[in-house]
Amino acid sequence: MKIFLIGYGKMGQMIEKLAIDAGHKVVAKVDQGQDWPQFDMDSKPDVAIEFTRPEMAKDNLLRCIDLGIPVATGTTGWDEHKSLVQEYCIEKGGAVLYASNFSIGVNIWFRILDFASKQFAAFQQYSVSIDETHHAAKVDKPSGTAVSAAGYLLANLKQYQNWSLQPKNDEISIASHRIGAVTGDHLVSFQSNVDRIELAHSASNREGFALGAIEAAKWLQNKKGFFNFSDVFGEIFSLSNK
Repeated sequence: MKIFLIGYGKMGQMIEKLAIDAGHKVVAKVDQGQDWPQFDMDSKPDVAIEFTRPEMAKDNLLRCIDLGIPVATGTTGWDEHKSLVQEYCIEKGGAVLYASNFSIGVNIWFRILDFASKQFAAFQQYSVSIDETHHAAKVDKPSGTAVSAAGYLLANLKQYQNWSLQPKNDEISIASHRIGAVTGDHLVSFQSNVDRIELAHSASNREGFALGAIEAAKWLQNKKGFFNFSDVFGEIFSLSNK
């Protein structure tokens, strides 16, 4: 697989190392402020992997669609542009895959949250909250992973209408912290007057995100449409349970 890396920070460098170790080729890379390379038929990558900043993601994805390069992105914090990118992707016959978190462990955690919240839906005495902590350089608050987690909870807990960093009675509270070099900690708490149940995920390093991004890129080749990592994960999950 020939990979074009868009963003060459810590994640981009990790992806490059693991991709090469797995026998793939990084044929081009571009970082913030750099000019994009010119591709011909021989040099055109099979797929791009994009990890940049929220304000850059939309333009990067639209540019990949125009170039006919499938792109998997792990950049979060650009939700207000997602509908535009999705519509443009479908219109132009492109391929985009978005993940708030490429970690296999987090996606298993999402499934656990989905199951757990369906059980708690029958017991109105339980409230739910989300707490997330990331490194001090992370720009968006709350994290994309926390927003995705809230989506699973909102689908099942009908007493909540939305999530918020400053919640009202019908909103799920998300507390966001930016501290040091924390890779990513997420905690969902279900609490009543008599007990508390906590479901947590803590990332030890970025390797899990990079491995997931490479798997997503492999899956995206030769596809058309706008996808989420749940599409990839669902296929992996189905195969592992046969």
